[in-house]
Amino acid sequence: MVIHSINHAATGDFMNIYIKQAIVVTLLVLASNQVLAKNTQNDGDRPSRPTFESIDSNSDGDIDFDEFSSHELPHGDHQTVFDEIDTDNNGVISNEEFTNHKPPRPQNRKGNS
Repeated sequence: MVIHSINHAATGDFMNIYIKQAIVVTLLVLASNQVLAKNTQNDGDRPSRPTFESIDSNSDGDIDFDEFSSHELPHGDHQTVFDEIDTDNNGVISNEEFTNHKPPRPQNRKGNS
């Protein structure tokens, strides 16, 4: 009877340790998935698009080339991208031009996984 109680207690302690470890592993997996989801939320590795107001540093309602070139681009050179957005070629980007501009989407890399 005493041996049975000791074995039962040891089995219970082992199960408690096993359950605690399983919970910790589960929580770690959930936390890492949350981080991955936040990192891939904006089209994979692409940074989120800045707002018009964040680029228009002097708040005059237009973005000139100096304001535009002070921000990082995910691809392309500043002059080429600026010229693409400035559709009326007046040397500044209006809020309407900025809003209407759709950045190119990355191509799907099917088969390269």
